[in-house]
Amino acid sequence: MGKLRLLLTAAAFLLMFTALAPTVKADGGDTYEVGADVLNVRSGPAQDASIIGQLAGGDRIAVFQQQNGWAQTYYDGEEVWVAAPYLVPAENNMAVSGTSSEANENAGKAQPASESSGTLDGYHIVLDPGHGGKDPGAAGSDRMLEKDLTIATADRVAQDLREAGATVTLTRSDDSFVSLENRVRISNENAADAFISLHYNAFPLEGVNGFSAYYDSSGAEKALAADIQSGLEQRMELNSRGIMQNGYHVLSENSDLSVLVELGFMTNPYDLSVIETAEHQRNVAEGIVDGIKRYFNT
Repeated sequence: MGKLRLLLTAAAFLLMFTALAPTVKADGGDTYEVGADVLNVRSGPAQDASIIGQLAGGDRIAVFQQQNGWAQTYYDGEEVWVAAPYLVPAENNMAVSGTSSEANENAGKAQPASESSGTLDGYHIVLDPGHGGKDPGAAGSDRMLEKDLTIATADRVAQDLREAGATVTLTRSDDSFVSLENRVRISNENAADAFISLHYNAFPLEGVNGFSAYYDSSGAEKALAADIQSGLEQRMELNSRGIMQNGYHVLSENSDLSVLVELGFMTNPYDLSVIETAEHQRNVAEGIVDGIKRYFNT
């Protein structure tokens, strides 16, 4: 009986210690590589949490906090967890900014712009307003639809790109449905110098916020995503979530240089209040154009 009491006491202490174990937050988000052949992506930091996807060996992710041997990252726009022992720090580790106290301190503060002085004469940019027609995309609490926001944003970005000298093609110019395959085809047929897909995000927890740029493969696409994210960071009032790697169809199947940007969460009240303003559209356009100019060194 004494041994049983001792075992129960030890078990209770272990459970209490685990529950109280501190959360170690990565400084702004650090980049790690998957060191296993396959790594399960789970809904929570526990072995019995549901599996919602898998990562392959060599995949790169941004880790924003670690807790009890689990690392928190984002997968298809959702907050998820993976087993930390199977992650290794990536070479040339690049911090992904804006997810902890730094983000809260900078919320609502526009950063000073650093303008590029060149033009985009001779460059052909394909803009891809996400969703459309029977595919509304995300929805805000005020019933604003993502498909309406992306087309409005694309129109403003196209205007600024043309004023900078670029030739611009839109994958859709009205509320019509365009398949992912046709979006890629439009880009490839135009031999675009860059393909930029425009989106707004959503998440079940309204506290999740911010904007980010996605790339499929390291190298040129990662560099363009970083330049666009930097251009947006200097103008946007929203929290920067940094750049992230993801095999979205319009990126992975595209033979042209391509980036996808998520320009805020329609499910976050503050983000939504900013997203719906004309100032936001202007800041997005200026940030994307500046990022493209930086990449092409114009």
